[in-house]
Amino acid sequence: MFKMKYNPVLGKMEWELIDEDYDYHQEVARSGYADMLHDSERNQKYHVAVKAAVQKMHELGKSAHVLDIGTGTGLLAMMAANCGADSVVACEAFPPMAKCARRIINGNEMAGKIQIIPKRSTEIIVGKDGDMKHRANILVTEVFDTELIGEGAINTFNHAHKELLEEDCIVIPSRATIYAQVVESPLALAWNQPSSWGVKGQKVLVSPPPETISCPGAPAVHDIQLSQLGELNFLSIIPPTPVLRFDWSGKSGQIPYDFSKSIEVKADASGEAQAVFMWWDLEMDEEGEVILSCAPYWSHPSYQRDKNKQMPQECDLPWRDHWMQAIYYFPSEVTLHKGETVTLKANHDEYSLWFELIKDKSPASSEKQLHPICTCGLHASFSRTRIGALNDENRRTKYASAISQHLSKLPSTGSGESDITAILCLSEGSLLGLLTARMAEKAFGGRKCKVVCEDRNSRSKKIWDTFVLTNQLGDSVKILEEVGNVDDLGGVKASMVLGEPHFCSSLLPWHNLHFWYRKAQLSHLLHPDALIMPVGASIWAMAVQFKDLWKIRAPVHCVEGFKVEDFDQLIESSRSIGDELLEPQPLWEYPCKAVSLPHKLFQFDFQKTVPEDSMVARGVFNVESNCKECNGIAVWVDWHLDGTSENIISTGPVGLPELGKFIAWDMYTRQGVRLITPTLLPINFEARFMPRKCDLSLSLQAEVST
Repeated sequence: MFKMKYNPVLGKMEWELIDEDYDYHQEVARSGYADMLHDSERNQKYHVAVKAAVQKMHELGKSAHVLDIGTGTGLLAMMAANCGADSVVACEAFPPMAKCARRIINGNEMAGKIQIIPKRSTEIIVGKDGDMKHRANILVTEVFDTELIGEGAINTFNHAHKELLEEDCIVIPSRATIYAQVVESPLALAWNQPSSWGVKGQKVLVSPPPETISCPGAPAVHDIQLSQLGELNFLSIIPPTPVLRFDWSGKSGQIPYDFSKSIEVKADASGEAQAVFMWWDLEMDEEGEVILSCAPYWSHPSYQRDKNKQMPQECDLPWRDHWMQAIYYFPSEVTLHKGETVTLKANHDEYSLWFELIKDKSPASSEKQLHPICTCGLHASFSRTRIGALNDENRRTKYASAISQHLSKLPSTGSGESDITAILCLSEGSLLGLLTARMAEKAFGGRKCKVVCEDRNSRSKKIWDTFVLTNQLGDSVKILEEVGNVDDLGGVKASMVLGEPHFCSSLLPWHNLHFWYRKAQLSHLLHPDALIMPVGASIWAMAVQFKDLWKIRAPVHCVEGFKVEDFDQLIESSRSIGDELLEPQPLWEYPCKAVSLPHKLFQFDFQKTVPEDSMVARGVFNVESNCKECNGIAVWVDWHLDGTSENIISTGPVGLPELGKFIAWDMYTRQGVRLITPTLLPINFEARFMPRKCDLSLSLQAEVST
């Protein structure tokens, strides 16, 4: 069938022929079970806890009746049946997975031992004519996310105890504890709080509006692989502290849907309290002896510090993408001194968490604060990654250097009979136009310069309008959703056109080539000798060996002795229809080593017209013999601002990758990734770039040794 699909380069919707079950296959492919099944520690500890619970019921002279909520592949239900449970009921609301679970259970010869209910647990009816004939006395479930409660765990457990479980039941896991660590981290803060724009050694050029500075930020959790942040990027002010405890067992009564807890804590160091690092652990058994921890390496109970292994990439701890850690930001920084005692307040509603740090003891401070929400629009409109990019001093220093060189090359008068110099900025969510206007004031002296920024994202435009007002740039900067004619540029053609480039709809780095297309569409508004920034771009690729990321797409085959090939087949068949082979990933969070040298696939000159025909590049990724096997290809774009090697904005490695060494990646963009079957052989590649669709394909074939 035909489906409307957005073309990020052309900036418009297009018809595309797709499989009639495309939506179904995409949902299945992205259901995200694979990395959980590869989590051997999780699987083993669930298995141990299930075995102990069944055995305990039998020792009490009772039958073991198990309920598995959200069974997925049926793994936990099969564990229960294998451990001798007298009856097992498993519910799964996602229809494709419920069918898959039934096939897996049949394949493991457990069809007569497990009942599948294709419903949400809150829809199950207990009784003679219901879904379950009687209540269960053992509950096993995994309904947790990075925030622990974000998938509705509170209501799931409360409803189960009220409607589905016996009073003296055993629940796996039994309890959970949330930990908070208060830190000073300028790097983390830069993902949340826009800073003033300036250049090294110069005064502030562009400042954020007061309402943006005081805004509490985005309400959505900032989930992150904290271990990859590393201890060098933060100062621990208040050490990891247990702040909230959830009793899933039901022995403490109903779990509150809204709750606040205040804890007196003492600062271990002096600094600015800017954020909270959060993670949690699960007590799998009633005795609290089997612990499953999601802590970052520096606080993980199994971490053994090795002086020879200082890099976080080398920490040999369980890896999870389904349960990461999170960062929460305080509405404003709080100055603390070593030894000072303050109140850390942890809050939760039914689905989310937030934190407060209180120094005074006023009556108002004891009141529960509402969940913070963005009031300025910026945090709600831009991703954490984008805000971080706006704050990156090295990045904007390169922009300023290139802009300065371009401004020095502009003619001493305007591009027409008027003395106005017009500059056109083509980007979204960018402060580049404001920075250019401020630098032009100094470069041009009394000559009038008009910077027109086209920001076709209406929310983004509204935000930058407030920046223009705050910085009193209304006479020199105009932001339009669409530039249409010379009148929009002050009656003259543009002497310079520039961009970061960044566009809100872009998912992969090369999607920002929309700058090239848009510049071509507006060529009639440009002076024949108009300067361009960036002057061009290049697409690069490199063979890598991922430490853990491969698990999100790799076949599972067998888990804890149970065959799950039906799951592998389901995911693989849906991926081939519903997923692109090249997917965006923030590789700084996912360690990988270089196993080949980088290859330049394509080079683009923005002075030239956009090609009509497909571009093809062929070559070989030579997997070096002293490296580990290759299991992925990373792809990125370098933006050449002015033709010099100094002013290149790379969305790929920071510095030159070394064979066999971990790669440091740009933290402010997502790279393109293709995960492949591991190989030690050289890999022939054919890259094909279709400019009019900005579609990059990468065909791979391992060389057969002779």
